Amino acid sequence: MYFTDKNRIKYFKTLIETPIPERKKAREAFYLDLFLQTHEGTIWKGSSKLLDLPKQERPDFLFLDENGQQRGLELTDWVNNTKQCRVNQILTDIARDICIEVQKTKHINLSLTIDIYDPKKWGYRTRKEFLDYVYNPGVKKLQANTKTIKKVFSDKILNSGDITEYFTTEQVEVKGQYFKLTFSKSWFNFPEFHINNNSMYWTNPTTALQKIINCKNTKYDSYLSNCKYCDLLIIYPNYHTGNPIFSETEFPFQSHFPNIFLLYWDGEDISVTKLNISHPTDSKTAPVH
Repeated sequence: MYFTDKNRIKYFKTLIETPIPERKKAREAFYLDLFLQTHEGTIWKGSSKLLDLPKQERPDFLFLDENGQQRGLELTDWVNNTKQCRVNQILTDIARDICIEVQKTKHINLSLTIDIYDPKKWGYRTRKEFLDYVYNPGVKKLQANTKTIKKVFSDKILNSGDITEYFTTEQVEVKGQYFKLTFSKSWFNFPEFHINNNSMYWTNPTTALQKIINCKNTKYDSYLSNCKYCDLLIIYPNYHTGNPIFSETEFPFQSHFPNIFLLYWDGEDISVTKLNISHPTDSKTAPVH
């Protein structure tokens, strides 16, 4: 069920309860757990045992296989570095802080959705303006600083009266920019938050994905100092950070890693794609398993 899904609860717990210095490692552990829940992840792990190395950084995780060899798994996010995504990240941090504040002051697990009103959506008058919105939607800049936005949002929610299981909607204006806050008690008994500000779509982002792989390729030898061989797990972008749309053309990614997996999770469904890869002849890549 949507409102009792253990992965959703674990995801928001990771964001809300984990101190900032430990949050990166906690997120990596969360996505590793998602990967190992899938058929592909189960096959990949086999009978290997995860080693307890909390300070391990190169690679992110080590496993001990049935032959007594250490095998590594490096995780990396596929980040869409658009201005819209930066806005989303700022608002995500604000929403997280507000959920914590409401939990402490009102002892309520809050469900919060923040919508941003993009004036372009209603204001385009030329074909050029229309196409610009279609191909590059969303808000690219917040008019006020983080502290101001957080205070306005928080005050609006805390002063709205009783927060119940029914949705409350509040219109908010901050320095000429309009937002809609929709909130209620969380239906799955833990705080949750969402930002609605779509970023642009990529219409065949193989180049962007190859750049991520290239960055990790340069570090591959350093991973092998701690393990016999190492694979790569790439975390698919969230829907609001830009949706990659792949063509059906088969594309061999250049990689030093024996195996590369692309993990997708939309809050409910989990899927894994094993990428088609080509190994450089001069790499130290281990045989593909």
